[in-house]
Amino acid sequence: MGIFDFLRKERTEEEEFRRAVDAKDYVTIVKVGKSLLHQYPDSVSIINSYSDALIKLGKKEEAIKLLLEFAEKKIREEYYDIAVAILKKILKVDPFNIKALKLLVFSYQKKELFYEAFKTLEETYWRFKEADLSTSRIKELLGRFIEEQFHPLFYEKFADILKVEGNTEEAFTNYVLAGNLYANLHNYRSALRVFLKAREIRKTENLDRQIADVIANSDKGLEVVLKLIIDNSFNLDFLKFLVDTFKVANKLNAFKQIVKNVPDPKVKYFLQALIDFEQGEFESGSEFMDRLKIVDREAYDKLLSIVTFRYPEYSRHITKEVESVLTLPEPEEILHVLDQVIDLSDMVSHYVEEVKEDRKAIDREIKQIETDGIKHISMAEAMIGLGKFDKAIESAREALRYENSFRKQQSLLPPLSGLRVNSKKQLTS
Repeated sequence: MGIFDFLRKERTEEEEFRRAVDAKDYVTIVKVGKSLLHQYPDSVSIINSYSDALIKLGKKEEAIKLLLEFAEKKIREEYYDIAVAILKKILKVDPFNIKALKLLVFSYQKKELFYEAFKTLEETYWRFKEADLSTSRIKELLGRFIEEQFHPLFYEKFADILKVEGNTEEAFTNYVLAGNLYANLHNYRSALRVFLKAREIRKTENLDRQIADVIANSDKGLEVVLKLIIDNSFNLDFLKFLVDTFKVANKLNAFKQIVKNVPDPKVKYFLQALIDFEQGEFESGSEFMDRLKIVDREAYDKLLSIVTFRYPEYSRHITKEVESVLTLPEPEEILHVLDQVIDLSDMVSHYVEEVKEDRKAIDREIKQIETDGIKHISMAEAMIGLGKFDKAIESAREALRYENSFRKQQSLLPPLSGLRVNSKKQLTS
């Protein structure tokens, strides 16, 4: 027996394994490592080195099978940190391994790292997309995840994916859900961003009302309001809604400045008159009404009914003759103002900045959403906007399980049923 064979025999298996790892002797690592794993089945360092050697020797499938079994064992034992490290290792070797992906997402959820779980799914989707592989299974996992872990950022990003896929109807629904969730969390900038994304797909009056409400409750997006006014110039009820919304938000003065740039005389006088009456400036309001009467009699009659209903004691101001000379804007002035109106698609890009979210804050918000009924409130509001009233009623009733959300539901149910809901008993009957 040679001296080297004698020294090799004198080494323990652990020493031989460490020597082989240092020397990158993959054949010996596999030979000795298999025996060591029977002795130390929970050793992370042994299984890492052993699996690395298998991969180097072209036995990738065997290595992945071994690592998956080890990760599943650690999940059963609730050692999720170890499982996460092993599963990330698998996905580095095999980025398209669905089983490892599912286990990794599950482990993150158990650790309450919901953002990390979603990010893993999202990145996997784009990896499949770039490789021109079917993304149906990943979309299914994403859809299931966002239903379980309710957060607006997840719905927004999933909607982005659906839009890329050409599924604009589902993208629209998810954008609306995200917007309502953001608004209920008082994150109005993000709510505006996703509502504008939804508006790029389809314009609806209800969506424009939601956009206006978000803007009125925040300090952002006033430049969008002029576009909303122009696009809804035919809808006098919507224009009245704008005045009411900004009045409730105590921002009529800011809204008044926007109205000054409205190019359509009918719309401009309608809004200016209504604003003045709401602010108690009845002389000025009456003057704008008389101007409106000359420009558009139908709009005048509509405004007259509103004002006389709200302020019957001031009807004498309404019939007052206009003392000033009526001047309508020149076509050049109208075109100049229209040129200044930014297209909403440009506004979307302005608000779609890189989403810098605090991951821990997202995890906290997910727990909050689940415990105070925001999930069901937002779902009900979104379903109302989409005209799915049966689902809206179902979500509103579900939210009644949460004490803090009952008051909110009283404002939701009347448009659903056409009835006034005055008590919890009436709603649940």
